[in-house]
Amino acid sequence: MPRGGEKDIIPPKVLLAVPENYSVNFDAKKIELTFDEFVKLDNMQKNLLVSPPLVSNPEFRLRGKTLQIFFDEPLMEETTYTLFFGDAIVDLTEGNPLSDYNYVFSTGPLLDSLSLGGIVLNAFDLTVPDQAYVMLYADIPDTITADSVPYLIRPRYIARTDLDGHFTLSNLKDTVYQLFVLSDMNSNLLYDMPGEKIAFLDSLIQPVYVKPSLPDSVLMQNDSLRTDTLLWEQSLSDTLFSDMEMISDTLTDTLLSEQYLLPELDIQLFMFEEQDSVQRLLRAEMLRPGLLQFAFRYPIKNLTINELRPLPDSFEIFEVMSKTADTLLWYYPSHITDSLFLNIKQDTVINDTISLSLAPKKTTVSRRKKEEVEKPPALNLITNIKARKLDIPKPLQLRFEEPVIRYVIRDTNWLVINDDTLYNQLKFKQIDAFGFSYQLDTTFEAESRVMVRFPDSVFFGYSGKTNDTTQLNFNVPALDQYGNLFVDLIVPEEGKSYIIQLLDDKEKVLDVRNISSSGIQEYLYLLPGKYLLKLIDDRNGNGRWDTGDYLKRQQAERVMYFTRIIEIRANWDQEEIWKSSF
Repeated sequence: MPRGGEKDIIPPKVLLAVPENYSVNFDAKKIELTFDEFVKLDNMQKNLLVSPPLVSNPEFRLRGKTLQIFFDEPLMEETTYTLFFGDAIVDLTEGNPLSDYNYVFSTGPLLDSLSLGGIVLNAFDLTVPDQAYVMLYADIPDTITADSVPYLIRPRYIARTDLDGHFTLSNLKDTVYQLFVLSDMNSNLLYDMPGEKIAFLDSLIQPVYVKPSLPDSVLMQNDSLRTDTLLWEQSLSDTLFSDMEMISDTLTDTLLSEQYLLPELDIQLFMFEEQDSVQRLLRAEMLRPGLLQFAFRYPIKNLTINELRPLPDSFEIFEVMSKTADTLLWYYPSHITDSLFLNIKQDTVINDTISLSLAPKKTTVSRRKKEEVEKPPALNLITNIKARKLDIPKPLQLRFEEPVIRYVIRDTNWLVINDDTLYNQLKFKQIDAFGFSYQLDTTFEAESRVMVRFPDSVFFGYSGKTNDTTQLNFNVPALDQYGNLFVDLIVPEEGKSYIIQLLDDKEKVLDVRNISSSGIQEYLYLLPGKYLLKLIDDRNGNGRWDTGDYLKRQQAERVMYFTRIIEIRANWDQEEIWKSSF
């Protein structure tokens, strides 16, 4: 059998465009693009982008090697249109895309030649958003306020960000614009869906002129276009430098090359998801017998919960509020199986009436498992021992599933350190406000082998559960298994509030510090691995990162990362200097 030739990796080429690409005085009802091979369309509705946007996308038909494009609506006068095809056109056999092919035309005698460029990143972690839409607005109707623009009207010009977050808006008219970026989950070019992200520029922006990079073949084939373009260049050059001061005020890090102001990567925009400002009771549920949870959207104040029906006198509640004050836990005697009828109020924001059944869900189990279930459950605990190791300089900690209301250490407890055995020397102390966490009042040196054993019924939980007999065996590693990190941090402005975070390579937060001045940050006894440093501009000084609010014209709090990943090696001190700036 014939083996065939090499795999086709060459994308299709446009042999003929009717009307020609970069045409002026465009009044055709259709466009025809003829290719050097048969093509097919790949998800045209998603890949195609028309700027300025149309009410509905054009109609597409394939006739042999020719793609026909029909417009179903009248086009605006004196306007330059751009059709961005992305990767929508591919060859028929191998699917090689004609990447980033643009078709440009003007319904007037001139092609608009101004441009803007920049980059869009997610505000929280500086990652690249997935295909954000960059939108320009001009000629806003008098009936619409400036703040309402992204909610009510579609943009004048539009572009997508690429895989690196970069964008370019080309063929723009010479006027000032409002600039927004949307994730646009429902593809209607409006900011109208919960969960959509937004970015915005604080001031109006003026596009700048970039010398057209039109193909030579286009300029040679269309003398009138070349003449019009040169006349446009001449007319613009007369006003470009007189307006240079105004333009430079609206762009950052602008570059002047010969006589043209280049806008590439001038603008930085940071997308954020706004918080829903309405306080809500998200859920009220029984997590397990003896524990109810009330979860709210935001931290709660002045909360009252009233019982609408009386309950047994033995229904005593132990209330625990989460650190973030948005979750309330009720611990109660687990033997109570009545139903609760509650009225939940927070000022005038929440007034809900709910019913909760305290009866456990019925399940079918075998006789053997039934006997195990009927045994009194033990008070479960977890420790900070990982892989039978307790890291320096951490003390041994116990975390319980419910508040411990009584702690009674008795005889027959052991503490074995290497080959030394200490009887009845264990002492624990409570380290949190509610009694969930206890800490052993003994520290261990490096390279120690430790065994801790204590009997049952030392810790008594709120529900009446007690611990089982517990034995813990672990090692304390040698000092040379750790590394240390010393960061000489220079903050952008002394006296302001900042948050510095130490992260692992998966961006799990390992250490958080609130600072207001430059200085050396010490991170001791780090396990070998890769780490990141993140700095947050804590504008309001509340100790956490806050998102933005468009209507308040409030950007998300700025973040920055140390320029590279820090690799910690065992038995090694790492020193870094970080001159931070936003």
